[in-house]
Amino acid sequence: MALLKPGSVVVDLAAESGGNVAGSEPNRVYTTEQGVTMVGFTDLPSRLPTTASTLFANNVSKFLLSLGPQTTKEKGVFKIDHQDEAARGCLITDHGELTWPPPPPPSLAAATGTTPAGKAEAKDAQVVAVDPRQAFLTTALWGSVGAGGMVALGMAGPGPAFNSMLTTFALSTMLGYHTVQGVAHSLHSPLMSVTNAISGTTALGGMILLSHGVHDGHLTAQVLGAGATLISAVNIGGGFKVTGAMLDMFRRKEDAPEYNHLYAIPAGTLAAGYLYGLHAGHGEDLTSLVSLVSALCCVGGIAGLSSQQTARLGNVLAMSGVGLGTLATLGSLQAPMPVLAGVMGLLGGGGLMGVRIAAKVGPSELPQTVAAFHSLVGLAALGTAVGDATLYLGNPEIMDSTRISAVYLASVIGSITATGSVVAFGKLQGWLHSKALSLPGRDAINLGLGVGTAASAVGFGLAGSPEGALACLGAGSLLSGALGAHMTASIGGADMPVVVTVLNSYSGWALCAEGFMLNSPLLTTVGALIGSSGAILTHIMCKAMNRDIVSVLLGGYGTSSTGKGEAMKIEGEPTMTDVAQTVELLTNSKKVVIVPGYGTSYIIPTKGRRVLLQKSDKK
Repeated sequence: MALLKPGSVVVDLAAESGGNVAGSEPNRVYTTEQGVTMVGFTDLPSRLPTTASTLFANNVSKFLLSLGPQTTKEKGVFKIDHQDEAARGCLITDHGELTWPPPPPPSLAAATGTTPAGKAEAKDAQVVAVDPRQAFLTTALWGSVGAGGMVALGMAGPGPAFNSMLTTFALSTMLGYHTVQGVAHSLHSPLMSVTNAISGTTALGGMILLSHGVHDGHLTAQVLGAGATLISAVNIGGGFKVTGAMLDMFRRKEDAPEYNHLYAIPAGTLAAGYLYGLHAGHGEDLTSLVSLVSALCCVGGIAGLSSQQTARLGNVLAMSGVGLGTLATLGSLQAPMPVLAGVMGLLGGGGLMGVRIAAKVGPSELPQTVAAFHSLVGLAALGTAVGDATLYLGNPEIMDSTRISAVYLASVIGSITATGSVVAFGKLQGWLHSKALSLPGRDAINLGLGVGTAASAVGFGLAGSPEGALACLGAGSLLSGALGAHMTASIGGADMPVVVTVLNSYSGWALCAEGFMLNSPLLTTVGALIGSSGAILTHIMCKAMNRDIVSVLLGGYGTSSTGKGEAMKIEGEPTMTDVAQTVELLTNSKKVVIVPGYGTSYIIPTKGRRVLLQKSDKK
């Protein structure tokens, strides 16, 4: 008995006369501490006929059903399906014709050169030769293209600072890609929420812009920087609150208590040490170190969602990462104390506002809340990019080609994220119709808006005056915003969870563009992490929901924009039930398979499933 593995079953046929196995008891079935099930029935002979009859009747009924409407989908028609291997193998005669023996399997028929009827028929077997070298050659060619692109990028780059930032971007992208691969599917919705909260580090860009605006006496930059800081703080506070609410749905009463608040001790220790180092004159070195710890905590926050046991710790790590990054940015601003006090007021007020908004959200409203917070991130990125452009467009030494490209990308991606998130929120909240918008010439509209956005980018880069460049930047932002709204509206409500992950990825790339724009490795790292994690999560969700990722990304591109065809006919016979019958089925069942939904449709019924399982176990 000691050698048996957990899950083993021991049936003692001699239980009636004392038993042949140690531990067996007459007329009792129980599980030992080692996980071995002991069966000690004394009436097995009387049980076997019923069991055998039930099994045989079940097999016969299933066999007969497989011959008729279950397979052919023709109601009331008994028709033998000759393509069914089980039915064809049992068929002796059909309509007076001998059908035995059954035809050999296709692979065997091809090998022996026989037809299904068993007659020899000469056929030339066409074997397609596979060249293993071709696969390696294709991979090598693509690798060569990538290598050439890197060489060209290095030669065209403005300098070592750009190459260093590009290195940070590439490594962070790969890190985000592989980190998300380990996240449990049931935690994908909390993953969207926590990455959205982390993307609220657009507040750092707003803080930097505000500081530069104060230094140069530029009112527009100050206003846009303050606005970006405030709404980003709303996203941070609300995003982490929503993530915590999602994760709490998985908690059970019998779970051990968690004391994650104790992790404030090491975070506070690092913060206090950093402030002391600033006072002692070690600000530059310590700022880089704290920024590194901030980025690592953000990575750990995503990695923590790989299991239920570490998910809430991951949320705490992400909060610590965003907090430390904010502190490092404050320490590097070198702004007057009134400005720092104003920035801290914006951060505190926005964070409190976000927490209060999220606290009023019910479980079924969490996805649309995440979408709404996404719009704030996009709007913050747009405001920071426009503010930076108004501040430095007249200074060619600062506004080099890299910064020009980053400003335009941040504004365009931020605009798409903002408007697309608003439409996604409206559809999920029920304020907009969930049906996909089908305007005539939908694909042409998207293409025209995309071409207009690209043309504005060219005008922005080649404009001879700051006024002309700002006009092109404004046109590109408006066109891209219209594109984001129209593409999202052209996608049905069933695909909105995937759209939210796409917008989540967009917010990361907007943040990454801010990093290049402001020469901030922290923003580049966190932005690439969020962008790549959102992209791979989009791919995973499209596979899980059986959606075409290209069609989703391009707003249903290539599908019919007007439903003129005949509606699909639903064939087959549905199985109807009611509450009483369901209760009876569950009560009499020996095994129940629960197929959960995806995302929050998995999370919301968690408590109900747990209660159902507990009551079933008692019976």
